Amino acid sequence: MSKLLEVKNLKTYFYTDDGVAKAVDDVSFSLDKGETLGIVGESGCGKSVSALSIMRLIPEPPGKIAGGEILFKGKNVLNFTEKEMQELRGNDIGMIFQEPMTSLNPVFTCGDQIEEAVILHQKLTKEQAKEKALEMLRLVGIPAPEQRYNEYPHQLSGGMRQRIMIAMALSCNPEILIADEPTTALDVTVQAQILELIEKLQTDLGMGVIIITHDLGVIAEVSDKVCVMYASKVAEYGTADQIFYNSKHPYTIGLLNSIPKLSAGHKKLATIEGSVPAPTNYPAGCHFCTRCTFAIDKCWNEEPPMTDVEPGHIAACWRISEIDKFKEQLLNSVV
Repeated sequence: MSKLLEVKNLKTYFYTDDGVAKAVDDVSFSLDKGETLGIVGESGCGKSVSALSIMRLIPEPPGKIAGGEILFKGKNVLNFTEKEMQELRGNDIGMIFQEPMTSLNPVFTCGDQIEEAVILHQKLTKEQAKEKALEMLRLVGIPAPEQRYNEYPHQLSGGMRQRIMIAMALSCNPEILIADEPTTALDVTVQAQILELIEKLQTDLGMGVIIITHDLGVIAEVSDKVCVMYASKVAEYGTADQIFYNSKHPYTIGLLNSIPKLSAGHKKLATIEGSVPAPTNYPAGCHFCTRCTFAIDKCWNEEPPMTDVEPGHIAACWRISEIDKFKEQLLNSVV
């Protein structure tokens, strides 16, 4: 079966006064119809830039997609004209952007903002577009849709605004939905509702979904496949079960270890020491070596290749063959 989306060796760089910031460097992943891919990692790891690269929304300058391929149904979108990209965005690939508080236009009503994409892509009349907008508001579970249709974003709560964003992203029945931090800044009850909504709509519409988040709980709940990113690179990639039950990269293990556990009692929370290095100053070898407890000289000087762990499961670490020896120590460590 051909992939719905294939990202191959994607490189997105930003050319700054401080040097070249390699925000995404040699990243690859794929998505099938009806599948959910979770992209997880700390802030600054390249998750959102990967999504914006797929949509070709990287500001140029200072940014540039410097290499790789982004294949949507076998066609490389990097070769599309701007007009072809405008037809693709929203129509074939929808995106829920970060921060619904700022992503909606404050001077247009919610109804107008949903209608815009429908009129542009589906060539509907104003009356037909209004009916479609109301249908989408009902679909995403917004009460009193006729009232909300005429309201402005500032009149809605954060959860409602996130639902408006989802309605906009889905208004043209896209084949792929990219959800960039769809539950950020929402309380846990609304988070659960938004995730349930995305999952239900995916089932109903048969979409492929990419969820970008730093929350492993969200990843565990909704993802079929997981791409763990660290400092512009893919650290580990596999099915959700492979990542959660057979993780092979020290960074993935550290992330899993940092999840609070009820059984830990009064023990101090485990952390990963240090912070993500600046994208203009990554180490010559493994990007995680500056924070890795088990780094050796080779890790500092040579970039590790992606190594097959098992079918469909790969990781980039020089010490994969030894990782199980250290795993218990890593999982029990408290910093």
